[in-house]
Amino acid sequence: MTQSLLHGKRFFCREWAFAKIGHCLENRSSSKTCGTLITGGPGSGKTALCCELVWPTNIQGKQNLLSKRLLAYHFCQAHDVNSLSLSFFISSIISQLAASPLINGYSDRIKSPEIEAALQLSECERNPDEAFKKGVLFPLLEIDPPSQSCFILVDSVDQSIFSAVGDRNGGNSRSIAELLSNYHHLFPRWLLLVCSSRKQSKSVTRMFTGFRKISLDDLRKSHVVRDVQQYILCRLDQEEALRQHLSRETAEMLNQLHIKSNGCFMYLEKVLDGVGENFIMLREIREIPGTLNGLYLWLCQRLFVRKQFNKVQAILNVILASRKPLTEEVLYQCVWTRNTNLTLEDYQKRLGLLSKILIEGKGGTKILFHHSFAEWLLDVKHCTQKYLCHAKDGHCMIAMRYTVASPHLTSEEILDFALHLSKIPLNTTLQYHHLTLWLMHCNLPLENCLSKTSIPKDPQTVKLLVSAGAQLPTGDAIKDSSPKVPDDPLKALLSVGGDINQVDNNQRTLLHRSCHEGIDNLVSRLIEKGANLEAVDKNGQTPINLAARQGHSRIVEMLLKAGADPDHADNDGWTPLRSSAWAGHTEVVNVLLENGAQVDLADADHRTALRAAAWGGHEEIVSRLLSHGACVNKVDNEGRTALIAAAYMGHTEIVQQLLDHGAEINHEDNDGRTALSVASLCVPASEGHARVVSLLLERGAEVDHRDKDGMTPLLVAAFEGHSERHSNQEAMGL
Repeated sequence: MTQSLLHGKRFFCREWAFAKIGHCLENRSSSKTCGTLITGGPGSGKTALCCELVWPTNIQGKQNLLSKRLLAYHFCQAHDVNSLSLSFFISSIISQLAASPLINGYSDRIKSPEIEAALQLSECERNPDEAFKKGVLFPLLEIDPPSQSCFILVDSVDQSIFSAVGDRNGGNSRSIAELLSNYHHLFPRWLLLVCSSRKQSKSVTRMFTGFRKISLDDLRKSHVVRDVQQYILCRLDQEEALRQHLSRETAEMLNQLHIKSNGCFMYLEKVLDGVGENFIMLREIREIPGTLNGLYLWLCQRLFVRKQFNKVQAILNVILASRKPLTEEVLYQCVWTRNTNLTLEDYQKRLGLLSKILIEGKGGTKILFHHSFAEWLLDVKHCTQKYLCHAKDGHCMIAMRYTVASPHLTSEEILDFALHLSKIPLNTTLQYHHLTLWLMHCNLPLENCLSKTSIPKDPQTVKLLVSAGAQLPTGDAIKDSSPKVPDDPLKALLSVGGDINQVDNNQRTLLHRSCHEGIDNLVSRLIEKGANLEAVDKNGQTPINLAARQGHSRIVEMLLKAGADPDHADNDGWTPLRSSAWAGHTEVVNVLLENGAQVDLADADHRTALRAAAWGGHEEIVSRLLSHGACVNKVDNEGRTALIAAAYMGHTEIVQQLLDHGAEINHEDNDGRTALSVASLCVPASEGHARVVSLLLERGAEVDHRDKDGMTPLLVAAFEGHSERHSNQEAMGL
């Protein structure tokens, strides 16, 4: 059976949700509804709720009574592909049902030769639907009903959707979600199916139409709002480390936290954990963006100053590519293949930098703290180019580790090796036959590897193994389910008389999409065919806005040469220069500046490209903008300059550049704070802010300046307990 990383973790609130589940359970025998679907956005607490149903921490709560009626459970976990396997799921449910004291006669029912044959691993993988019906549903329908209704719990069924490969072969289910959707109507009337899924997973909610929905983050419901309030109050009540930060001035910040969380418990948890660890100050809550994606960006900007993220990126790439959690030792072996000069001591230091985003898994493995953060690291739209990770690089490093370890690999390791090889992007120097030769030259026992373990679901993996010499078991064939994409989308469009400027639901043309995806040759042809360079999508973005934001410098250059407006602002006032400076795309910034982009245009918040680059820590871009005459003292809507932004984020080198170009060192923002004030306020993840404070003091920052709360930098540093800054400021004469 699967375990959860949240097993044993403190749990707060949600009494109303347990009451609703209990109501569904009590009315199961008379209701047409055979299931309950728990929904919510990322980080809303779905898995935590499911854990509390399985392993209740409050013995006085309704969850304790509900747990006594739980027949079986399963946690689908994106970081462990085995938990998404249909055969593993069916086997786990059967073993729990057979051991449950709540039902009688089940274990005897599954001992028939026919059922045992259907439950053999090879047969279960070949036909999971029959295995589920014969091994789970039919025996449950045949036994005497228990004295009270029971339930089966499956968490994160939407995760299983992403593991599904290919078309439904002969009508067989491809995922746990599909399997439950296809057969929940066969559940006996004394058995309730309880599942959880993200509310954004529309395909899953359609599968379970008719299920009773329980939304954990619907802020239109008073009990959800009350949960958020109670979570904050319970944490304060139980943690002295949090209470010590409370004052009349900071109490309002907790109300802001309540509002900004938007019902997301992960948001609340990360901020309050940071406050308790003196990593975040309550006063800083006003600066933190009000979305989970925005919080992740803010945390990374705080955690990794200067080039620190580059040092840990390879570790993250491996974790993101792996199909199961890896130990520290295996992670090191993978990363070492990319940098053979990396010592174990340096590796441990890099793991230390990741201490706030990695958690300990079973057997000493290292896992990202939440799946939504893993998704964020792979989505350039949210994480920006600076923190973008690449699973393809992780596949390469894992494949190289297996190469070093060959020929002493097990059959399962050989299959995993082939899978990671098949995920490596091909190019002019690395082609498919090279992967086949790579596998063959490792001198592995390939011939019988597919008969000693279950055949991979991924057809590309099987194809690679067979091309290298593996033999398929009798009756199996390679099925290529790769999506068929037109070789030439432009030719396909024009051949049917299509308009080159026709738009999709987002008001984007083919040129928009090509610029966003970075398809150089298609962009070039579209320009030649006269595509509209200034077409605007629903966000007010032209093709050059999209290309600049994504960092496609060559496409930006092509569009500019064709006459595209370099200064077009989208609905938020972001020009191509503002977008690329924010995202850290140095080459794009250079191209735009060389082609006459106006350097001081500001967005709707009056933030310029210089302000964005200073905040993001993009030193080279700051230098380029300053050399092109950017106004160093321009202020945004909050009265903040680029210097205040850089000081707040702990970017010492940028602070120095700005001061060298005439930045006003004692400029006050709307709160009356100077660069020294905000640097003293912040608690750094490294020594970045301490260096900023020292630099500002050396350059003559006003040490006795009071903000609108009457606080001086020294008082702030003393109040927050930053002893090093305190001593620095005393040494300067206070």
